[in-house]
Amino acid sequence: MPETTLPPGLHVILGDSAAGTFQRVFQLPRARLDIDRDVLSCGPTRACESLEAWEAMRSRFWMAPVSCEPPESVEELHPAFDIPGRARALRQAQRVTLWVGTGLSEQLSAMFTIQLGAAGIATPGKFWIVQFEKPLAGGHEPFGLGILNEQAMAEHPAPRPLSDPELHHYGELWKAVSSSDPGLIENFADAHPDASPWLRRASKLLLRRFPDKSSGLNYWDRALLAAVAADRRKAARVIGETMDKHWDQCDPVGDLFLFARLLGLGRPARPKPLIEIFGSGAQMRHTEVQLTPFGRDVLEGRASNYPANPVEDWAAGVKISSRDGALWFEDGGRLVRG
Repeated sequence: MPETTLPPGLHVILGDSAAGTFQRVFQLPRARLDIDRDVLSCGPTRACESLEAWEAMRSRFWMAPVSCEPPESVEELHPAFDIPGRARALRQAQRVTLWVGTGLSEQLSAMFTIQLGAAGIATPGKFWIVQFEKPLAGGHEPFGLGILNEQAMAEHPAPRPLSDPELHHYGELWKAVSSSDPGLIENFADAHPDASPWLRRASKLLLRRFPDKSSGLNYWDRALLAAVAADRRKAARVIGETMDKHWDQCDPVGDLFLFARLLGLGRPARPKPLIEIFGSGAQMRHTEVQLTPFGRDVLEGRASNYPANPVEDWAAGVKISSRDGALWFEDGGRLVRG
């Protein structure tokens, strides 16, 4: 399909898989395609004093996922996302078209792209959106554009300009996601009833990053634990099964993120590990796991991960720390202080 079928300006899409399909369909010059490679639904998103500090924070998170330990210094990092470069291109563009699915990571990508490209300056008519909403073949919701084939990408919805109220709602979600106040995430959907259903749902899905009041585990840790068995299982199979069962809930996360979370459940530094790890833990296909008796008790509701184990984690911009007394737990869609 010739590129003339697309609106002018810069086009933004999340992930290399979606970008590959996009390019096969539209053959757009690479200079007009901005690929967002950072999945903001994972790891810390607290506001930083500069773009460089933000990139360092996000790179620390992604570059040491298996050990779950950050590099000792920023000098060890590499610019994985080129946030300053993205910002320059977005701010120079007269028009930016966002290609967006309905899922959590896609909505956060659109949110951050607008924040990055606007730089706090009102730019009427600059941001447009191609919002996929219609169910795909088989009835699947288009939660991420990486699951689209060429035909689905070519039959995209019509681009339309984002309205001032829509831009406001994206800005308000950014304030919530980048804040250390968990109440902004918890109350976003109620405070913004006119926001899109995808934005309201995104704020609710972010509550999964807080540990559950009963189990002391967040959503993905609990899902991984449920896929581990009393007998040894390949870590790759545990992760694949977890993704297969839970991705359709519009909160897709990658295997690297899940592998790090899985290893965290069995970290020797835990007073009471929930799983036992066999192998080096460097590669998921060469690692096996099985439940410990304590892990079985947590899984079956006879025990809780906390306070048996400390909690040190991030939920968007909120640092959760039992060491610092900064604990919030998710309880039926609301947050309670620990």
